[in-house]
Amino acid sequence: MKWLARVGVIVIVVILFLVWVRQNPPYPDLGGPGDIKLHPVDQADEVPEFAEFRAALIEAVEDQDLDFILDCIDDTLRYTFGLNQGVSGFLRYWELDTAPEQSAFWDEMLQVLRLGGVFTDPNRTIFTAPYVFTSFPENFDPFQYAVIVEQNVKVYAEPNFSAQVKGVLNYSIVKLVPYGDRYEFAEGGAVWRQITTNSGKTGFVPDKYVRRPIDYRASFAKNNGRWQLIFFVAGD
Repeated sequence: MKWLARVGVIVIVVILFLVWVRQNPPYPDLGGPGDIKLHPVDQADEVPEFAEFRAALIEAVEDQDLDFILDCIDDTLRYTFGLNQGVSGFLRYWELDTAPEQSAFWDEMLQVLRLGGVFTDPNRTIFTAPYVFTSFPENFDPFQYAVIVEQNVKVYAEPNFSAQVKGVLNYSIVKLVPYGDRYEFAEGGAVWRQITTNSGKTGFVPDKYVRRPIDYRASFAKNNGRWQLIFFVAGD
C-alpha cells in the first residue's frame, strides 16, 4: 500500500509541476517595457438571453447548420461595403448556395464568435464582436497593427515550429511586418505572420493567434424579441 501512496504523491507532484510550467513558460516575455496589451472583453453574459443565443449560434456554426443561420439573418444584413442584396446575395457571396460545406463563412464566423465583444447601445440590444474590433485603441493604425489573442503565444525566429523560440507574448498589440511581399504566408503546414513588438523585438507567429481590427466582425440586433445578424464584414 505504501508504494501506491508514493505513486499518488508522484502523480500529484507531476501535475502541479505541469500546471506551474503552463503558468510560467520557460521563455522570456517579449513584450518588454513598451508592451501594450489588449485583454479580452466579453459582455455577453451580462444579458443571459443573448448569451444563450450566442451559445446556440456557435453550436450551429460548428455543425454547419445552414437552416439555423438563415433563421438568424436580418433581411437588411450588410455583408459587404459594396452592394448588398439581402439573404440571397449573402448566400452567393459566401457560396453557401452552391458549396456550403466548403464555404469559408463557417471558420470566419466561428473565430468572431469566440473572441468576445460588447453591447454597443445603451439598451443592450446590439452586440458587436470581436473585442479586437470594438476595443482596439484609436491611436494605432488598424491596417498595420494587430492583437495577439492568446496567452503565452510563442514567437519563433523563423516561420516554422522547429525554429528557435525567441519568447512569448500575452495579448500584446504588435506591428505587422511584410515577409518578402506578403503579410501572411504558408510555411511548414501553417500560415504565419511576421510581427514586431512595441519594444522592437521581431519574430514569427502562427496567424491563428493574430487578429486585426479590420478582420471580420459581426453585429447582432434584437428585433421583435429575436436576435439577428445585421452586419458581417471585413475591411474598411
